[in-house]
Parts: sequence; C-alpha cells; structure tokens
Amino acid sequence: MGKLSIRNLTKSYGDHTVVNKVNIEVEDSKLLTIVGPSGCGKTTILRMIAGFIEPTGGQIYLDDRLLVDVENRVAPVVPEKRNVGMVFQSYAVWPHMKVFDNVAYPLKLRKVSKDIIQTEVMRVLKVVHMEGLENRMAHELSGGQQQRVALARALVMKPKLLLLDEPLSNLDAALREEMRGEIKEIQRTQHITIINVTHDQIEAMTMSDKVAVVRKGVLEQFASPHELYEEPVNTFVAKFIGSANILPAARTAGSGPDKDGMMDITAAGCYKMKVPYVENAKEQGFIAVRAHHMVPGKASPFQAHIRRALYQGSQIEYYLEAPGCEMFRLLSSVDFIRPEGTDIAIDIQKAVWLNE
Repeated sequence: MGKLSIRNLTKSYGDHTVVNKVNIEVEDSKLLTIVGPSGCGKTTILRMIAGFIEPTGGQIYLDDRLLVDVENRVAPVVPEKRNVGMVFQSYAVWPHMKVFDNVAYPLKLRKVSKDIIQTEVMRVLKVVHMEGLENRMAHELSGGQQQRVALARALVMKPKLLLLDEPLSNLDAALREEMRGEIKEIQRTQHITIINVTHDQIEAMTMSDKVAVVRKGVLEQFASPHELYEEPVNTFVAKFIGSANILPAARTAGSGPDKDGMMDITAAGCYKMKVPYVENAKEQGFIAVRAHHMVPGKASPFQAHIRRALYQGSQIEYYLEAPGCEMFRLLSSVDFIRPEGTDIAIDIQKAVWLNE
C-alpha cells in the first residue's frame, strides 16, 4: 500500500508563505504530477513529503502512518524511516562507482547481507532495463542510463512512495519520451505510488493519473488530465495546461441551464454560443477555447486579423487579433491557407466558462 494524504500543508519563511494550506489525496499505486511555474512551491511540497524540509503547518500521512503533524506537535518521522524513495533532477549518481555499487549503496548503508544485495540489485536493474551493465562505470553512461541508475537506486529499498524531482529535465526530447514510458511501466509493474514534479505540461498530461496545478504556493486545481484540459477552473489553469485561448464573454441575463445543461453567452462582444452551465457564473467573465476548437467560418460575426501563419506540415497555426481580445491561436488543416495580414471569420465549436 502507498496512499498519500496531505492536509493543509504549509511552509513559510518569516512572513513569506511558499506553500499555503495544500490538500492532496493520492491513491495507492497512482501517479500524481505536481506542475506549476518556477518558484510556485512544487519542489518544496515534494521535499516536505520526503522529510528534507520541515513544514510550518499541516499533516502528512502515508497509508495510516502519520509522518508529520505540526499542529499537534508530533515529532516528524525522519527521512530514512519514511519508506520513501527520491530521484533528484541531477541524478546524484557517483561517477567513481560502478552501476552495481551505485544501486547497492542504500542496502550497504543498512548492512544488508551480500546475498540479498546481489539479488535485489539485479532485480531492480532488470526493472529499469540496465541488466548486463552492472559493471559499467557510472561516468561511462549516457544521460538516460544515469537516470535509470538513479531510479534503480530509489527502487532497491522497495519504497511505498517514489518521489521524482524533475527527473527528465536534463534529457533530450527523444529520451524524455522514452523515460516517460519507462516510469509508467515501473508504476504499473511495481505497484508503486509516484509523485512527480515538473514544469512540463506534456509530461504531466501523458504520465499522470491526477495532476495538481500550483501557483504561488496555492493549489489551483487537482484533477485528472482530461478534467484539467476540458474543465479548467480559471484562466491560469486554462493557459498553463494546453495553452487555451482566453476570450472575454458575457452571460445572457437570466440564462439558466437548458435541457442539455448549457447556457447562452456572447463571446468577444459579438459571437453568440452555448457553453456548459455554471451555477455561480458572473455576468461578465471569460471563455477558454482550445486552438483546435476554433475553425474558419463563413458567415460568423467574429472577425479576426491574421498576425502570423506558421506552416507545420500537417496543419497551420494562425495567431489572430480581434478587438478587445488578447492574441489567440487557431489550428487549421493545410486545406485552409490564408496569408498574413488578411481577415477571416471564426466559429467556436466548444468552450468553457471562467469567472476569472
């Protein structure tokens, strides 16, 4: 088992609060990714879970075991007794050691017998597809191989919880894609709960069962990748996850949910459409529209000026301007080609309402 419960987790340095009452529940054997811009507090959250930073408020449970309880002044469990493994951004692989010795190091510290060390090291090297390289010196390895060694070293102690601090940021694009698949395979085959920290939204969306979006120490939204993409709670989440277009909108006075659960709005001051009903919708707000949910129209009142047109082979990405709107994007097939500097009409196929 490896269920993680974080309750009102807080960290302050003097008057500056870097993590503010964060609440997260991660089920056993699931993968959570914490995302957010640099300095938002995501790594601080990870290090408080590991025990490297002491919180100033809140509780942390791993299954039914209390690791931290600040309010009741319970002494926190020290990092080495939390049954938590961690992989750092820098890998922290010792270059003067062989692969085997790097992975065996945590077991040797605990004075595990040589026979068990041999068995467990070879077991995890097979898990990370490094069997046959146990005698290779660490400095002779590629970046991807060093990352696998770091993973094996964290897994050799059979932790309930594996923490990953931007583990793929130093890899090239091809290796990042490969390692995303490897980490998901480890989660599936080893039945381990994983908390991953990254600023890469593609990594978050493709790997995770749940995603926690953090801004300035505050948890903005905690949901599945699909929910985050389709139902962002505010403009920050909509822009950060999937780079949605944000357009000003007004709710039609007295518009309640119709039989399909939709409400009437006017977007960009001219375009009337329906969006999913929001009970507490303000009269003035915004809509979030994904670039592929905008299409060239013929008789649409929503007119935009093409500022840039970027040919991408299978599609064209248009950057558009319209009165009262920030610059926004439209993705079109190569069947629709218009030069920069021209005007086009736009239809919106799908959008969600945002109060802020």
